[in-house]
Amino acid sequence: MSSSPSTTDPFSAPIGIALSGGGYRAAAFHLGALSYLNDLGTAGLLPRITMISTVSGGTFTGMKYVLSQAVGQSFGDFFSEFYRFLDKTHLLQRALELLGRGNLGVVDKRRDVIVALAEVYSRTFLADGNGQPYRFETILDAQIPIQEAVFNATEFRNGIAFRFQRAASPAAKIGNRYVNVPRIEAGLIRLGDIVAASSCFPGGFEPMAFPDDFDWPGGGVPPALRKLFGRPVALMDGGVYDNQGIESLLMADGRDAGALGLFVISDADQAAQNLYAFPDDLSLGLLGRLTLGTLGTLAWGWMVACAATVLVVGAQWLQSGQMTIGGILSHGVPIVLAAASAWLLWAGRRTIRRALQQVPSTGGAVWADFRRLTLSQAATLLNLRLTSLLALTSSVFMRRIRQLVFGLIYQQERYESKRVSNLIYNLQQAWKAPAGSVSPPSAALAHAVAIANAMPTTLWFNHPNELPCLVACSQATLCYNLMKWVVRRFGANPAQHADQRVAALWQRLEADWQQLNADPYARLRQRLGEEFDAQHDSGTAAAPWQAISGLQQ
Repeated sequence: MSSSPSTTDPFSAPIGIALSGGGYRAAAFHLGALSYLNDLGTAGLLPRITMISTVSGGTFTGMKYVLSQAVGQSFGDFFSEFYRFLDKTHLLQRALELLGRGNLGVVDKRRDVIVALAEVYSRTFLADGNGQPYRFETILDAQIPIQEAVFNATEFRNGIAFRFQRAASPAAKIGNRYVNVPRIEAGLIRLGDIVAASSCFPGGFEPMAFPDDFDWPGGGVPPALRKLFGRPVALMDGGVYDNQGIESLLMADGRDAGALGLFVISDADQAAQNLYAFPDDLSLGLLGRLTLGTLGTLAWGWMVACAATVLVVGAQWLQSGQMTIGGILSHGVPIVLAAASAWLLWAGRRTIRRALQQVPSTGGAVWADFRRLTLSQAATLLNLRLTSLLALTSSVFMRRIRQLVFGLIYQQERYESKRVSNLIYNLQQAWKAPAGSVSPPSAALAHAVAIANAMPTTLWFNHPNELPCLVACSQATLCYNLMKWVVRRFGANPAQHADQRVAALWQRLEADWQQLNADPYARLRQRLGEEFDAQHDSGTAAAPWQAISGLQQ
């Protein structure tokens, strides 16, 4: 089918969805997006999702969603089970417990947090009724509506995407063009390992070594993989390469001749704020007035004193001949401590001198300039370097990557009428009604959106009401963005459109907006029933955001 907007009918052509990274904030936000699209599809107003691309936190939700289809689970059961998992499971606590117990069962016997988390995933939301972990073959071999499912990681050998994917085309490699996995061996990969590889953010977790950090049936790497991977490949968070998963979705659509009628980009990335707040100069009090030169002299003196202590106390010990416990405590321990202190000071000075000699032109003479700095000035210099480097890698680079990836779909005219970007902060922006009859966000909805946007990128919730706020925020935001899409594609008066499908979709979206605006948790309550009211201690519409309003003031 042509990819031209004029020949792609959004009411019959399938939907593709990209689920961004963002930890539990993303996982809960995307659960809301999937639930709202499912409701519209069940009502016959939009076709079903046939392509999905996920990254990091989005892989939690996307993997569980695809798996639920593969095992024949209803959407309602998937929703309530995954919502309960997010609400009740303390992933990091369980992972640290496993880490402390020793062997995690991987081939290389490593004891890393990310390997422990992979084990937790495989024992909890990605395990069958008997507690056995699901493997990729369950998804690869399933007869389900989702034809293309891509779970994105980044491989650090070539610095490009590594895609664990189910695809109809044999040209779609599991991995990438440089590093790929045969389909039979790929089927043996635990789903928990895929989620871990997709979500291990640099600095927060260690890289996963493929295939050695993965769990394999029989306890050893399959011979075909061992032959291909003499040395393991480091896999890390898919968001390093594309935090929205857009490129993989476009590639999947391209393999199917542009069959998608609608691209939904569910993005839990927070709005750009001040990416780097310039810190104040550090003050270390009276100690901070000392210069580095003075500190170096003191360090030299202390080193000499420690060496002298070793000699004097050692001589006294030899003379006393006290090879008892008391002698060891009174003489042996001080000798060891003094010797260690002297060696550390000597090694530190030697390392600094070698580093300074690497400075072009000035070489070791650099110390003559640095020694005039005070400790407070040196601490400020170091603080500026470290904090700016952290902001560069965690914010500036990620922001630039996001701009480039969104450009793949926003700079091509053929996607103009096909794309719907569901950004977590849309309803926090200056209000612009899709049509004159659509009312602005209510106080209850606005507060739920604010709570959702304020949540940091973590694998836990800081307050139990963050979860419902995120789900409600996504449902309402997607409803709003679909209304904007309808107006953009079909004109400013969709309720009177000649195509009754357009009019019916608009009427449903408008009714849903009114419902969610009045009670942001109405659809959550419909799905969870008494469980929702019991969890939040009240059946009133405003209970969740009222319970945590004080945290945001």
